[in-house]
Amino acid sequence: MALFCVALDIDNREKFDFILAETISFVDVYKVGPIIMSSSCGLISLETLTQLRKDIFVDMKFFDIPSVVCRAIRNFCRFNSKFFTVHISAGEKVFRSAVEEANKFGANIAGVTLLTSSEYDEGVILNMSEKAKLWGASWIVCPPLFARKIKENLGMKIISPGIRLDENEKDDHSLSLTPREAAKHGVDMIVVGRPVILSENPKLVAQKIRNEIQHKEL
Repeated sequence: MALFCVALDIDNREKFDFILAETISFVDVYKVGPIIMSSSCGLISLETLTQLRKDIFVDMKFFDIPSVVCRAIRNFCRFNSKFFTVHISAGEKVFRSAVEEANKFGANIAGVTLLTSSEYDEGVILNMSEKAKLWGASWIVCPPLFARKIKENLGMKIISPGIRLDENEKDDHSLSLTPREAAKHGVDMIVVGRPVILSENPKLVAQKIRNEIQHKEL
Protein backbone atom coordinates (compact mmCIF):
# COMPACT_ATOMS: atom_id res chain seq x y z
CA MET A 1 0.00 0.00 0.00
CA ALA A 2 1.19 3.52 -0.80
CA LEU A 3 2.65 5.63 1.99
CA PHE A 4 0.65 8.73 2.91
CA CYS A 5 2.83 11.82 3.34
CA VAL A 6 1.71 15.26 4.49
CA ALA A 7 3.75 18.26 3.33
CA LEU A 8 4.31 20.55 6.29
CA ASP A 9 4.49 23.82 4.37
CA ILE A 10 3.92 25.68 7.62
CA ASP A 11 5.85 28.54 9.20
CA ASN A 12 4.59 28.79 12.77
CA ARG A 13 4.65 26.51 15.80
CA GLU A 14 0.95 26.71 16.67
CA LYS A 15 -0.08 25.57 13.20
CA PHE A 16 2.53 22.81 13.20
CA ASP A 17 1.32 21.44 16.55
CA PHE A 18 -2.30 21.56 15.39
CA ILE A 19 -1.73 19.78 12.07
CA LEU A 20 0.43 17.14 13.72
CA ALA A 21 -2.14 16.42 16.45
CA GLU A 22 -4.98 16.20 13.92
CA THR A 23 -3.25 13.96 11.38
CA ILE A 24 -0.67 11.79 13.11
CA SER A 25 -2.97 8.75 13.36
CA PHE A 26 -3.37 8.60 9.58
CA VAL A 27 0.01 9.71 8.22
CA ASP A 28 3.10 7.58 7.53
CA VAL A 29 5.61 10.28 6.58
CA TYR A 30 5.87 14.04 7.06
CA LYS A 31 7.61 16.21 4.48
CA VAL A 32 9.68 19.22 5.48
CA GLY A 33 10.95 21.71 2.92
CA PRO A 34 12.17 25.29 2.55
CA ILE A 35 9.09 26.90 4.12
CA ILE A 36 9.14 25.18 7.49
CA MET A 37 12.93 24.81 7.61
CA SER A 38 13.42 28.55 7.10
CA SER A 39 10.96 29.35 9.90
CA SER A 40 11.40 29.45 13.66
CA CYS A 41 9.90 25.98 14.03
CA GLY A 42 12.21 24.21 11.57
CA LEU A 43 14.44 22.53 14.14
CA ILE A 44 11.51 21.97 16.48
CA SER A 45 9.63 20.11 13.75
CA LEU A 46 12.56 17.72 13.22
CA GLU A 47 12.96 17.10 16.94
CA THR A 48 9.23 16.55 17.47
CA LEU A 49 8.78 14.16 14.54
CA THR A 50 11.84 12.20 15.66
CA GLN A 51 10.52 11.91 19.22
CA LEU A 52 7.22 10.63 17.81
CA ARG A 53 9.12 8.14 15.61
CA LYS A 54 7.61 9.49 12.44
CA ASP A 55 9.61 9.19 9.23
CA ILE A 56 10.75 12.50 7.77
CA PHE A 57 10.97 13.32 4.07
CA VAL A 58 13.46 16.17 3.58
CA ASP A 59 12.41 17.88 0.36
CA MET A 60 15.16 20.47 -0.07
CA LYS A 61 15.85 19.49 -3.71
CA PHE A 62 19.59 19.59 -3.20
CA PHE A 63 21.63 21.07 -6.05
CA ASP A 64 25.09 21.97 -4.80
CA ILE A 65 28.64 20.64 -4.68
CA PRO A 66 29.00 17.10 -3.25
CA SER A 67 30.58 18.15 0.05
CA VAL A 68 27.75 20.56 0.85
CA VAL A 69 25.00 18.11 -0.11
CA CYS A 70 26.59 15.29 1.89
CA ARG A 71 27.07 17.45 4.97
CA ALA A 72 23.43 18.58 4.82
CA ILE A 73 22.24 14.97 4.53
CA ARG A 74 24.45 13.99 7.46
CA ASN A 75 23.01 16.81 9.59
CA PHE A 76 19.41 15.91 8.77
CA CYS A 77 20.11 12.25 9.55
CA ARG A 78 20.67 13.21 13.20
CA PHE A 79 16.89 13.13 13.14
CA ASN A 80 14.52 10.49 11.74
CA SER A 81 15.10 11.58 8.13
CA LYS A 82 14.47 8.69 5.72
CA PHE A 83 14.00 10.40 2.34
CA PHE A 84 15.84 13.23 0.56
CA THR A 85 15.35 14.90 -2.81
CA VAL A 86 18.29 15.67 -5.09
CA HIS A 87 18.02 17.22 -8.55
CA ILE A 88 19.12 14.69 -11.17
CA SER A 89 20.36 17.63 -13.24
CA ALA A 90 22.94 18.32 -10.50
CA GLY A 91 24.98 15.63 -12.24
CA GLU A 92 26.45 12.21 -11.60
CA LYS A 93 29.12 13.18 -9.06
CA VAL A 94 26.69 15.07 -6.83
CA PHE A 95 23.99 12.43 -7.13
CA ARG A 96 26.22 9.42 -6.44
CA SER A 97 27.78 11.19 -3.45
CA ALA A 98 24.32 11.90 -2.03
CA VAL A 99 23.23 8.28 -2.47
CA GLU A 100 26.40 7.02 -0.78
CA GLU A 101 25.97 9.41 2.16
CA ALA A 102 22.28 8.58 2.62
CA ASN A 103 23.02 4.86 2.52
CA LYS A 104 25.23 5.22 5.60
CA PHE A 105 22.13 6.16 7.58
CA GLY A 106 19.62 3.84 5.93
CA ALA A 107 18.02 6.76 4.10
CA ASN A 108 16.84 7.05 0.49
CA ILE A 109 17.60 9.54 -2.26
CA ALA A 110 14.71 10.43 -4.56
CA GLY A 111 15.70 11.93 -7.87
CA VAL A 112 13.88 15.09 -8.95
CA THR A 113 13.16 15.05 -12.67
CA LEU A 114 11.18 18.25 -13.24
CA LEU A 115 9.24 20.46 -10.83
CA THR A 116 5.53 19.68 -10.65
CA SER A 117 4.70 23.18 -11.89
CA SER A 118 6.57 22.52 -15.15
CA GLU A 119 5.32 21.36 -18.51
CA TYR A 120 6.15 17.68 -18.76
CA ASP A 121 7.95 15.78 -21.47
CA GLU A 122 7.65 12.02 -20.98
CA GLY A 123 10.90 11.36 -22.82
CA VAL A 124 12.82 13.77 -20.59
CA ILE A 125 11.36 12.25 -17.43
CA LEU A 126 12.18 8.69 -18.48
CA ASN A 127 15.70 9.68 -19.51
CA MET A 128 16.37 11.44 -16.22
CA SER A 129 14.89 8.54 -14.27
CA GLU A 130 17.26 6.15 -16.05
CA LYS A 131 20.20 8.31 -15.00
CA ALA A 132 19.02 8.37 -11.39
CA LYS A 133 18.75 4.59 -11.32
CA LEU A 134 22.20 4.21 -12.89
CA TRP A 135 23.58 6.54 -10.22
CA GLY A 136 22.12 4.48 -7.37
CA ALA A 137 18.66 5.87 -6.64
CA SER A 138 15.65 3.63 -6.10
CA TRP A 139 13.07 6.45 -5.83
CA ILE A 140 11.91 9.08 -8.33
CA VAL A 141 9.74 12.18 -7.84
CA CYS A 142 7.28 12.55 -10.70
CA PRO A 143 3.57 13.05 -11.48
CA PRO A 144 1.40 9.96 -10.89
CA LEU A 145 0.58 9.64 -14.59
CA PHE A 146 4.17 8.53 -15.24
CA ALA A 147 4.38 6.10 -12.31
CA ARG A 148 3.34 2.92 -14.06
CA LYS A 149 5.73 3.33 -16.99
CA ILE A 150 8.73 4.13 -14.77
CA LYS A 151 7.96 1.21 -12.46
CA GLU A 152 7.57 -1.20 -15.39
CA ASN A 153 10.66 0.01 -17.26
CA LEU A 154 13.02 0.73 -14.37
CA GLY A 155 11.57 -0.94 -11.28
CA MET A 156 11.86 2.29 -9.28
CA LYS A 157 9.59 3.55 -6.51
CA ILE A 158 7.54 6.69 -7.11
CA ILE A 159 6.89 9.77 -4.98
CA SER A 160 4.12 12.00 -6.35
CA PRO A 161 3.50 15.45 -4.85
CA GLY A 162 0.66 17.83 -5.58
CA ILE A 163 -2.07 15.25 -5.01
CA ARG A 164 -5.50 16.89 -4.81
CA LEU A 165 -8.85 15.66 -3.46
CA ASP A 166 -10.67 17.22 -6.42
CA GLU A 167 -9.27 16.24 -9.83
CA ASN A 168 -10.22 19.69 -11.16
CA GLU A 169 -8.16 21.47 -8.48
CA LYS A 170 -4.82 22.00 -10.24
CA ASP A 171 -3.38 25.29 -8.82
CA ASP A 172 0.36 25.37 -9.65
CA HIS A 173 0.79 21.60 -9.94
CA SER A 174 0.52 20.05 -13.39
CA LEU A 175 -0.96 16.59 -13.98
CA SER A 176 -2.26 16.14 -10.43
CA LEU A 177 -4.61 13.27 -9.53
CA THR A 178 -6.70 12.28 -6.52
CA PRO A 179 -5.19 9.96 -3.87
CA ARG A 180 -7.24 7.00 -5.13
CA GLU A 181 -6.21 7.59 -8.75
CA ALA A 182 -2.55 8.01 -7.76
CA ALA A 183 -2.64 4.75 -5.81
CA LYS A 184 -4.18 2.98 -8.81
CA HIS A 185 -1.31 4.25 -10.96
CA GLY A 186 1.15 2.56 -8.61
CA VAL A 187 2.52 5.57 -6.72
CA ASP A 188 4.49 4.43 -3.65
CA MET A 189 4.33 7.69 -1.67
CA ILE A 190 1.41 10.07 -2.07
CA VAL A 191 2.26 13.61 -0.94
CA VAL A 192 -0.56 15.97 0.03
CA GLY A 193 -0.05 19.47 1.34
CA ARG A 194 -2.59 22.25 0.97
CA PRO A 195 -5.75 20.11 1.01
CA VAL A 196 -4.73 19.01 4.52
CA ILE A 197 -2.95 21.97 6.07
CA LEU A 198 -5.40 24.59 4.76
CA SER A 199 -8.49 22.61 5.72
CA GLU A 200 -10.73 23.67 8.59
CA ASN A 201 -10.88 19.97 9.52
CA PRO A 202 -7.49 18.43 8.67
CA LYS A 203 -8.28 15.30 10.66
CA LEU A 204 -11.29 14.51 8.48
CA VAL A 205 -9.33 15.20 5.29
CA ALA A 206 -6.42 13.02 6.40
CA GLN A 207 -8.80 10.21 7.29
CA LYS A 208 -10.48 10.48 3.89
CA ILE A 209 -7.14 10.31 2.09
CA ARG A 210 -6.07 7.29 4.12
CA ASN A 211 -9.33 5.54 3.23
CA GLU A 212 -8.90 6.34 -0.47
CA ILE A 213 -5.40 4.86 -0.47
CA GLN A 214 -6.50 1.74 1.39
CA HIS A 215 -9.56 1.17 -0.79
CA LYS A 216 -8.19 2.30 -4.15
CA GLU A 217 -10.19 -0.30 -6.10
CA LEU A 218 -13.59 0.91 -4.87
